[in-house]
Amino acid sequence: MVRCSLRRSILCCITLVTAVWLLCLLLYQGSFFVDQKSIIRFEIEQELSNLWGKNLDPETDEEKEEEKRGFTNNGFNQYRSDRIPLDREIPDTRDSRCVGRQYPRRMPSSSVVIIFHNEAYTVLLRTMTSIINRTPMSLLHEIVLVDDFSNHEDLMKKLEDWISSFSFIKLVRHQERKGLIRARLTGASAATGDVLVFLDSHCEVNIGWLEPLVERIHLNRTNVVCPVIDVINLETLQYSTNRGPPGVRGGFNWNLQFKWKKIPDYEKKRRDFDETREVKSPTMAGGLFAMDRKYFYELGAYDEGMDIWGGENLEISFRIWMCGGQLEIIPCSHVGHIFRKRQPYTFPGGVDQILVRNNMRLAEVWMDEYKSLYYIKRPSITKRNFGNTDDRVKLRKDLHCKSFQWYLENVYSELPLPNENLVHGGALRNPKSNLCLDTYGHKEGGIVELYVCHGQAGNQDFGFTETGEMQFEEDLCLDVSSRKVGGHVNILNCHGLGGNQKWDYNNQTHILKHVVTGLCLTREGNSAVMTNCGQAPSYQEWVWARHYTPKQKKSSKSLDPQFKIT
Repeated sequence: MVRCSLRRSILCCITLVTAVWLLCLLLYQGSFFVDQKSIIRFEIEQELSNLWGKNLDPETDEEKEEEKRGFTNNGFNQYRSDRIPLDREIPDTRDSRCVGRQYPRRMPSSSVVIIFHNEAYTVLLRTMTSIINRTPMSLLHEIVLVDDFSNHEDLMKKLEDWISSFSFIKLVRHQERKGLIRARLTGASAATGDVLVFLDSHCEVNIGWLEPLVERIHLNRTNVVCPVIDVINLETLQYSTNRGPPGVRGGFNWNLQFKWKKIPDYEKKRRDFDETREVKSPTMAGGLFAMDRKYFYELGAYDEGMDIWGGENLEISFRIWMCGGQLEIIPCSHVGHIFRKRQPYTFPGGVDQILVRNNMRLAEVWMDEYKSLYYIKRPSITKRNFGNTDDRVKLRKDLHCKSFQWYLENVYSELPLPNENLVHGGALRNPKSNLCLDTYGHKEGGIVELYVCHGQAGNQDFGFTETGEMQFEEDLCLDVSSRKVGGHVNILNCHGLGGNQKWDYNNQTHILKHVVTGLCLTREGNSAVMTNCGQAPSYQEWVWARHYTPKQKKSSKSLDPQFKIT
């Protein structure tokens, strides 16, 4: 009995030692997984007035004036923000397969960097409160706030008093306005966590938002990751109740504007049609992303020659892919964001001047000969000053980055070159009047009109595709939804299904006919309208500036010589 008991004790000791050794090994390798906390999933967010028991709509003249002033100052409903809780409940918008997913216990720590300039006080506090409430403290190293020279009174001592309760919140103030790009560099230099997480100052992070982002960086430090961006309504501040994975990823057009584009079939196949897997994205929107802090600097941080805001998101996207990294959208990470219809802030020199300068810098450094496709869209800017880019050119050389043609062929192969899929292009002119079709700067939801032909492309640069689409900026199409004679032509997103966006162009008569309605594009004064075909031939004649032949269409992304500039 004694011998048996001794043997059993020895076996127990061996088993215990082995278990402890295995546990230590797992913890050391960072591969011991922990379940997320169980959460309540809301079918739909209740009406705000019912949820908080307050009347959130202004009633008196004074309250209505306060609401109006809040919209003017912020571009969203500050009045309502000031009357709802900082720690409100929001719907869990993740795919159900993301709930309860396991992540490594030992993962890199994160510094969340938030830039603000005269942000609405309660919106800024709600951003931070959501981070504090929905982020594991084992991952949240710090929040770094950078004040880009605000002058609102409640963002001074009142804000300092609020954050004084949290030892992990840093506040850095600029003594002059530097803009988002340089302010983010200030925040990054103040951060000490393993991972930099950049967020806008009008966000609310959702349940389990950070773990899936950091996990991808933990697996590969050259992964740069973005959450799915949910919409917070700018008028009601209601958080979107749309659930599930993104159906889109980041792209751009040749005006160097960021665009959301449908995920192509080849990417769906790469993911094995698993909608919870990471989405390889050619570009990022720029406001919300996470990146290994040391890798951020190794890859060149931000271009300090860029001013204020704009273009930096495409510049860093091109650089990530061309210099050895990967850019991903992570479907199990969701962050809400207030999308404003206008910027409430002023930009020194004007928005256009800043955007053009920044875009010229990224085109000159990263786009090789394809920069000409941007300048063709804006020929009047070619002589503008974009500053010295020698340090960025040297960075690209030192990092042994690939060519922009490689990027187009391997990362964003579905982006058409200006002559791909086109039969005709350029300005569409009515010879009788010498007026050209012109968007007048209208975007989606606007109409096309007529203006004197100026030969500068821009608002007069259209394309007619092999499938009968009338395109503008590659992703907008001319659409006719009414059979009414005299109706206007609308500008809408291309859907690729024909229907209201299908046209027929007669190369002999130069008449442009809308297939579904049977009406023809007609000049009526300075307006472009749809009327019965054949009634006014000289006002229904339209001549294209450029024509393409099958020989000009290429299967690769090599640039047609006609677009190269010297």
